[in-house]
Amino acid sequence: MAKAVCNHGFFMMAPNVWDPKSKSLTRPLTLSNSYSVIHGINNVSRVDEELILQQVGRMLRISAQDDRDVTEFQQLHEDAKKNGFGRIFGSLLLFEDMVKFILLCNNTWERTLGMASSLCILQSKLVDGTVSSQTNKKSKPVVKAMKETKEESSKKETRGNFPSAKEIASLDKELINKHCKLRYRANLILKLAKMVESGKLNLEEMERRDIKAEEMSEKLKKLKGFGAFVTTTVLMCIGYYHLVPSDTETLRLFREYI
Repeated sequence: MAKAVCNHGFFMMAPNVWDPKSKSLTRPLTLSNSYSVIHGINNVSRVDEELILQQVGRMLRISAQDDRDVTEFQQLHEDAKKNGFGRIFGSLLLFEDMVKFILLCNNTWERTLGMASSLCILQSKLVDGTVSSQTNKKSKPVVKAMKETKEESSKKETRGNFPSAKEIASLDKELINKHCKLRYRANLILKLAKMVESGKLNLEEMERRDIKAEEMSEKLKKLKGFGAFVTTTVLMCIGYYHLVPSDTETLRLFREYI
């Protein structure tokens, strides 16, 4: 499990919780009724069972195509095969991956972790009604005031899932920044969510990998906020491995260790 999860920093980003002692990963999963569940549930429907397997499969890269990709990679790199390395840990959905890569840009790792955590807390507040948003353009989002203890706040943070495109699209950048302090990233993420919800950007179609890597790269670069680093990392999450994601931190590490 550790090799499948702890192969890059995403396992540290909310709502993922990695326990190094038991080497186990905990995070909310989404059911067919859009509710999130963290702990075990009874009487899972066939639809939810398939959805859960699909989500876990995407996170851990468990599919026939992933197996072929890993085999091909390990044939080129003997050490990777020896160490059981080759699967890139992902999120439940491509949208979550894309948002997290946007959070990484021009940011410290500590602040990136904090932003991801804040988005998950905001999602839990949207679910329990502590924060609500009216989709009517003439109305501003309504924030319900509610006092809470530190213990209650901590519980909400644990319950929060990563917000879906639908949830983010129902908000505005002012509300997102009020709760998450994403600054300019709030507008980028909001535009991305609205494109996904409107159908202008079909993420399921993108993950089928029906088009060549170069075409996919050009398609991503047209999105606001998708520079070279974000585009390359998203390509990697989709399954295009012809480019290596790199940023200023990557270059710094190269200079330090090579």
